[in-house]
Amino acid sequence: MLSNSPLRSNRPVLDLHIEATYRLTEALVASEERMRRRLDLLAEVVFETDDRGALVFLNQAWTGCLGYQVVACLGKPLADYVAAEDQDLFGRIMEGSGEAGVCLRLRHSDGYVRWMEASVSLLPDGGVVGALHDVTAKREVEDQIAKLSLVASFSDDFVLITDRYGFTEWVNQAFVRRTGYTLAKIKGRKPGSLLQGAATDPQTVELMRHWTREGRSFQAEVLNYTRKGEPYWVAMRVTPVRGRDGEVERFVAVATDFTALHKAGVELRAAKERAEAANIAKTEFVAMSSHEMRTPLNAILGSVSLAMDPTAGHGEIQDHLRRIESNAETLLRFISDMMDWSKVEVGQFTIERAPVSLRDCLMDVLASLAQNAQAKGLAFHVTFDESLPPRVMADPDRLRQIVANLTENAIKFTESGEVRVAISRVDCGLGGKPSLEFRVTDTGPGIAEQAQGNIFQRFERVHTSATHGKSGVGLGLYIVKGLAEALGGSVSVSSAEGEGSDFRVSIPLDLAPETAVVPGSENRPPVVANGAAANPPCILVAEDTNANFAILEIFLSKAGYRVVRALNGLEAVVAAESADLILMDIEMPEMDGLEASVRIRETERLEGRAAVPIVALTGHTADDYLQRCLDAGCTGFLTKPVRREVLLQHVLAALGHTADGP
Repeated sequence: MLSNSPLRSNRPVLDLHIEATYRLTEALVASEERMRRRLDLLAEVVFETDDRGALVFLNQAWTGCLGYQVVACLGKPLADYVAAEDQDLFGRIMEGSGEAGVCLRLRHSDGYVRWMEASVSLLPDGGVVGALHDVTAKREVEDQIAKLSLVASFSDDFVLITDRYGFTEWVNQAFVRRTGYTLAKIKGRKPGSLLQGAATDPQTVELMRHWTREGRSFQAEVLNYTRKGEPYWVAMRVTPVRGRDGEVERFVAVATDFTALHKAGVELRAAKERAEAANIAKTEFVAMSSHEMRTPLNAILGSVSLAMDPTAGHGEIQDHLRRIESNAETLLRFISDMMDWSKVEVGQFTIERAPVSLRDCLMDVLASLAQNAQAKGLAFHVTFDESLPPRVMADPDRLRQIVANLTENAIKFTESGEVRVAISRVDCGLGGKPSLEFRVTDTGPGIAEQAQGNIFQRFERVHTSATHGKSGVGLGLYIVKGLAEALGGSVSVSSAEGEGSDFRVSIPLDLAPETAVVPGSENRPPVVANGAAANPPCILVAEDTNANFAILEIFLSKAGYRVVRALNGLEAVVAAESADLILMDIEMPEMDGLEASVRIRETERLEGRAAVPIVALTGHTADDYLQRCLDAGCTGFLTKPVRREVLLQHVLAALGHTADGP
């Protein structure tokens, strides 16, 4: 019976098996759905191919990375989406012979290429399962870095690349050459820990750190140090490199060594400050110069006015004249300082070498200075070292000027106490050779240590309560320094505030030959008038200024000479034939003295006449001007103002007169 058949008896078991299979299939489907959902959430592409290489599974990352719809791609070969350049590499990967983590180029649906890192496992029944990770952004950054590194390798600028935290990843060879730090030495370290030093500005360093933390581009100038400790300045620009997500991945720093430029800038700023200080000093100098000229001029003009007063007595007139002479000397010294200053500026000091008796050379000027010191109530002491040679080879005018400038300064600024002048021989002087030393000490206000380095500069005056109101324009010590150096020596000072000053000038000591004749020591004929001369020499004075001619005429007439005048160079050329001597002013109208001298010499040569002596009279004091006068044919040179004694001595020398002459 049917009810008793075996099939019927097994029905419950079959139903149970079917239900179990259904339940299992349902669970597998649910598990697959969960797995698919999980795979679709992955950023990486997960794929599977059959044994022919056709795609049988793709997650949704495929669409996100390459733009293709998953359904449209299933059943198609994965190789269709690989760039032609990477087909061989792809084939090796699919065969399992390629390296893990190899990057392939896959074509996006829009036509451009995406770099994908592939990981593949072979399936037992053929085909593969694998994953593709999009590394396009990473490869682009690496390509940029590779290109930058290639360029940076050939750059003279320093290039340094760090990660986002500031740790060094790469440096170029220019960096290595300049700093001494190789990539191996600095890699993984923050650059500042090696490059910054004691003098690096901490504020600049803190700003750089702040800008780095904020991921900002910035420029900075910073003092760094090489591995050997040598400081150098760099101007650097730091730029952040960002990924596709906008986050900073690393920093690139490009730096230029501008040590020389920085030094030049510092020197330029210092020069600017010095120039500004010099301009201020010049302004003060002009104002002081005006004072120094107007003060004696005021005394001169006032004394002249008083001397011309009809009611003035003889003794009173003599006082006025002495005052005029004294202030004229002051004005002349100022002008001489100005001329000497200009010579120091251009290095045009001409140094003469002649046998000199130091005592004879200096005693006159020291005697005059002693009177000035005594007039202020100061003790004045002069010492000549007994070991000094009787004669030396030197420039007497320059020696007198050095001693006069130093001593006048000491007397001027010393209100009480004493001034000492010592002239001595120092056997271990300049370069171990004997030297001549002039030492001037005083009990004046002294000079602060910080001011001592400037007192030998032009226009410099020490400003203290003790020196306030003193005359002078700040050229005296500057001229002394210039003279000392022109003579091959040096000048120094030792002083302290309230303790006086000690100035020393040292110059090489050169002995004069024993047979040398000291100028001025021979028996020169006295300059006196001889009214009994039957035929006195005729002196032609070429001078266009009436006042100057009047003075010269009186000087010469009183000495017994006959004087003829020429108002300009043209008249001097005409009158030269009848003159025994010509005093030629250089600056004249119609024709100046230089041209007139040239014309006279040409006429003498043409006519076969003996050359008449020509003594140039000029206010020019430059040494090259003397040469111009000699080149024009002059035989002598006198600078204005002309002193009577000096004038008559030049006349005597030019005429070759003896004691029996005028």
